[in-house]
Amino acid sequence: MSLRRNFVWMLASKAALVLAALITWSLINRSLGPADRGVLAEMQTWVGLFMAVFGISIDTAIYHFANKAVYGDDDKSRFVTILVLSFLYALLASAALVLFVFLWPQQASSKSVQFLAFLVLLLFFSMETTYLNVFFQSLGNIRFAALIGMSQAFVNILVVVVGFVLKIVDLRFAVIALITVQAAALSLLLANALRTGFFRGRFSKKLARGVITAGLKQHLATISTFVYTKINQLIVFKYCGESQAGIFAVSLTFAASLMIIPQTFQIVLYPRIIHFSDDYEMTVKSFRLGFYAWGSIVLALIVLAKPLLYFYGGKDYVGSAGIFRIMMIGSWFLPLSALFAPYYIKKGAFGLASLSAVLLGVFSIGMNYWLVPKAGTTGAAAATAMTCVVGFCLVLVIFRYLSKKSPLGFLKPDFKNEWNSLKPLFKNIAKIWE
Repeated sequence: MSLRRNFVWMLASKAALVLAALITWSLINRSLGPADRGVLAEMQTWVGLFMAVFGISIDTAIYHFANKAVYGDDDKSRFVTILVLSFLYALLASAALVLFVFLWPQQASSKSVQFLAFLVLLLFFSMETTYLNVFFQSLGNIRFAALIGMSQAFVNILVVVVGFVLKIVDLRFAVIALITVQAAALSLLLANALRTGFFRGRFSKKLARGVITAGLKQHLATISTFVYTKINQLIVFKYCGESQAGIFAVSLTFAASLMIIPQTFQIVLYPRIIHFSDDYEMTVKSFRLGFYAWGSIVLALIVLAKPLLYFYGGKDYVGSAGIFRIMMIGSWFLPLSALFAPYYIKKGAFGLASLSAVLLGVFSIGMNYWLVPKAGTTGAAAATAMTCVVGFCLVLVIFRYLSKKSPLGFLKPDFKNEWNSLKPLFKNIAKIWE
């Protein structure tokens, strides 16, 4: 399947997920109010943190070992190996979350402690769903991965809209809805694996050792990336309280959900970079498209900040337009850095990626602890935006080191050439779906 067709499928999937998120979160934000919305964001951050720490970066390792020209394991054995590892990682993360809450309950909100069982379920299902979906994407099965996203969007809208109509949307319902979406997707992933005979593979100790080793090399980068993009939610919760944390969470979540196009392109870029030899040229072209095309969209979103926030959360969140605008600067540069991931994963440069991510993590935490007490949520948004800009600069330095070529070619726009390469995409969308 071509890069263009993969992009259309994943774009459709991401569009469905974003549309579902806009609808469901607009209803949840209005139903919970800023205080409970802040608590929900805190819960999601804890789940995400334990997922990042105990996932041992298995997702990037899955992509790395999908290169059949280098690694000889068949897809069935690869699936069984990934399934077993992901299951063990999910169990470990769940046990660690329970232990953390019991030993240090003062670190989490009282409602997080109260809903601990739900958070464990959300953590377990999220890890399994994410990693198995990455496995199918790494095989180039983008169409199936896209259908998984569409099914998640459908279940999300169905559950939340029914709950809103019945007026039962509260904090407990919101967490259960998140669990339901992940459980539904996991069921489809396992059903497809069963249908295609993937369960008949054998567990490969050699592949497992390789995945674990590669994951450990990348792991500091994964944790640090989570730190500089998400940990500020917990810092805001600590210094500013539940309501301000809820207002900040809405801007942060909304800004993240709008990165649909660059995130989609990154997903379909993985198999394109890994399995072809023009990896440098394709990465530079990706930077160029992201820098100019996505940058133009970011500018439009900044201008429309207030009406967009009113739709997404209601009048209680319109006042955070300034925070949202700052966050969108980070949302311009963060996807550009992510477009480099397929290249360095193919090259196996996990050590360099980890080092740069650790530096960014330290920089982000330092900026947040300096700015949040002084400027509250505005300080948190500024710290995030600055970290994303610095992160992209580091990416360019590493790209130069690995490729031995200048990465700055993306700064020279060639709009005519780029438009000619994109025209077939728009002309043939109808044919692609046939």
